[in-house]
Amino acid sequence: MPMRYNCAVVTVCLRPTPVSPETACFGVIVKCDDAEFSGYKLAQGDERVVGRIAGFFPRYGRDNVIRAMEWAAHDIDFAIEGEKKGRATFQNLIRPRENVIRYGSPFIVATDDPASELEHQYEILVSLPCIPRETSTSNRELEMKGMPIAKR
Repeated sequence: MPMRYNCAVVTVCLRPTPVSPETACFGVIVKCDDAEFSGYKLAQGDERVVGRIAGFFPRYGRDNVIRAMEWAAHDIDFAIEGEKKGRATFQNLIRPRENVIRYGSPFIVATDDPASELEHQYEILVSLPCIPRETSTSNRELEMKGMPIAKR
């Protein structure tokens, strides 16, 4: 029977204006201490996601969206390296703060393969097209329209 690990999943989002609560998720971090796994995936190079975010925040601009992803990658790399050296840099990374890059509150998933869980969470939280909040369409109706629905 495969070993199950409890892994923390954190979203990486862009919030370009402090006066608006609107954010756009562009990455995911999965940290699993028991499996000695820390990994992340950002939408760097994914023109569909970059374009969607730049379209959602047109005044922020495409170049700034790409720059924010580069900053996030640098910060996450620094946090993962710090954790390997025994420092609590991951908790510092995800703490609430006023910044363009926002890290969500961690939630826990149980998995036997943290690397594939990272890909799965990325597909659910970043790759799938956004559906407006006011849409009251059921999952069944979305499936009938050909929209992918995340299932576990």
